[in-house]
Amino acid sequence: MRRAAVAALALAAAQAAAQIEQLMPALGAIERGDYAQAIDVLKPLAQGGDTEAQYLLATALERAAPPLGDPQAAYGWYRRAAEAGYAPAQVNLGAMHFDGRGGAEKSAKEAARWYRAAAEQGNVIAQTNLGLMYLEGTGVPRNAAEAERLIRAAASQGYARAQAQLGRMYLDGDGVPADATTALGWFERAADQDHEGAQFFLALLYQKGIGTARDLERAVRWLERAAARGHRLAMLELARAYELGLGVPSDAEKARAWRARAKATK
Repeated sequence: MRRAAVAALALAAAQAAAQIEQLMPALGAIERGDYAQAIDVLKPLAQGGDTEAQYLLATALERAAPPLGDPQAAYGWYRRAAEAGYAPAQVNLGAMHFDGRGGAEKSAKEAARWYRAAAEQGNVIAQTNLGLMYLEGTGVPRNAAEAERLIRAAASQGYARAQAQLGRMYLDGDGVPADATTALGWFERAADQDHEGAQFFLALLYQKGIGTARDLERAVRWLERAAARGHRLAMLELARAYELGLGVPSDAEKARAWRARAKATK
């Protein structure tokens, strides 16, 4: 029996390796933006029932520009993979229903159904999206406790967007008791992963001394990191810091430059 189990594991590993080898050219093509090659490679694999290939084919069809792009066909392939239980496809299918893209019915309720299916498999994007829906009462009854449970589950897996959202919840006392120090901790985790929104809020907490000792120089460092990633409010706050000398020497020219960058940023 043990020998048979080992043989079965070896066969499964070999099949997985073969699948990865088949998908590698398509993955490389998608990363390069060569959707024509990706579609050519993936279509026969998807038609053969490979759920990951179905998901990747849908991704290529959704991202490609016309005439190669086909959002309705993408929806169909996402749905096939989603119905087979493939969590990333369930997430994207939920997003299409949420936005009403690709011919999908615009339905927050249907989006929540697919997010839930992926969230139950531990998918962090689905957990965060569904958590936000519970927090806002969109497509599901508002349930702050369920929102916190889902978002915390994703945050605990290291997902920066969920960590930043949990920080906001603690900062605002939304679904959890207000606790600026705990908020700071979650913002730090997300900021270390270059989540610009978390970097901005972390900067504000250091600037104002909320949940921590006031540290204007550290606030400026986080503002600079967020601004470098295109965060418009961080640019404006940096301009103010240079105007007033908050953590940096007063410099009217740099203040004007940051305001100009903010104005040019959508």
